[in-house]
Amino acid sequence: MVVNAPAGERHEWKRVARGWYLAYGVLAAITGALFFVDDTVSPAQRWGGLVVLVALCCWYAAIGTKLMHGGGHGRGLLYVSLALPLTVGLYAIVPFGAVMLCMLYPHIWSMLRLRQALAATVVGVIATALAMVRWTGFSVDVLVVAIAGMLVAPVLGFWIGRIIEQSKRRAELIAELAATRAELAELSRRAGAMAERERLAREIHDTLAQGFTSVLLLLEALETELGKDDRAALGHLHNARKTAQENLAEARAMVAASGPPHLRDASLPDALRQLVDRIGPELAVESRLVVTGEPRPLATSGEVVLLRATQEALANVRKHAKAKHVDVVLAYESAEVVLRIADDGCGFDPVRATGFGLVSMRERVAQVGGEMHVDAVAGTVVRVALPL
Repeated sequence: MVVNAPAGERHEWKRVARGWYLAYGVLAAITGALFFVDDTVSPAQRWGGLVVLVALCCWYAAIGTKLMHGGGHGRGLLYVSLALPLTVGLYAIVPFGAVMLCMLYPHIWSMLRLRQALAATVVGVIATALAMVRWTGFSVDVLVVAIAGMLVAPVLGFWIGRIIEQSKRRAELIAELAATRAELAELSRRAGAMAERERLAREIHDTLAQGFTSVLLLLEALETELGKDDRAALGHLHNARKTAQENLAEARAMVAASGPPHLRDASLPDALRQLVDRIGPELAVESRLVVTGEPRPLATSGEVVLLRATQEALANVRKHAKAKHVDVVLAYESAEVVLRIADDGCGFDPVRATGFGLVSMRERVAQVGGEMHVDAVAGTVVRVALPL
């Protein structure tokens, strides 16, 4: 698993790369300006030096900027092999060309391996000393500067390399820590979900499934014994058996950790229509489902929430409302899908309601990032909105 380190914990050398870009640009601008403000510079030196400076800046922009993030030693050798002679050559053309030498050695030590960096440093110091002889002549001062450069440049280089290595290692450790933490969190979440699923599976299997099976067998026996002329009784028995069959299927689906049977072979509007069409004959009420907007597929979790909300609301109508009309509206809007179940029953006080159904419904809606509102002043209106 690949996990990115937090923004504040990235490779430290990469974080300060823009500072190196800025420093290079500032030094290049200063060097370029000196060509025009230094009266001792001849036209040949000015234009020749500017050509070298532009070539050096273009070479850095094309390759060097990408290598300042660390790594890429193969291309780093290519970059230094041209940047070194251009930088030393600029100093050989004009004395203030030494300004660009300030960026040469950090480049060498950040882009090359240890042995390559040492070799490039020795070559650079010797070439710089020879260029210095051009301006000051050979003297003890030149020799001292060369020796000091041989000593200071490697020390500076080792320090830069150490920073890069520590920064890289720190970023790797943080990435590994983040990956481990994410894996542990995922394992913990899965273990908790599995434990809860097993608990519910055991409870439902030992209670609901067996109870519904017994009810189904009793209703089938009763249906066989009833007189064939009692059409109303047979109709009620048929509905009871159908309900028991569906509840048994629901219980088995939960045990198997699969989706609701209503949504297995039907769309959400069709599943809701089955619920609405059934409650009308059962309660002798007028029931209606209205679907507005263009139906769009939702995540399975969202469809389950809307289905369960409808089942719970209609169950409350069946048990408490004493309603004559029930309207269910499923509206597909631009940014959300809205479910509205309204009845003209006696209503209730949502604040004082202590039933498990409403609490469970609110928790389900919240888990998928939706909102739920209940208005029970005149009848009852349950409104559930889920983001698309």
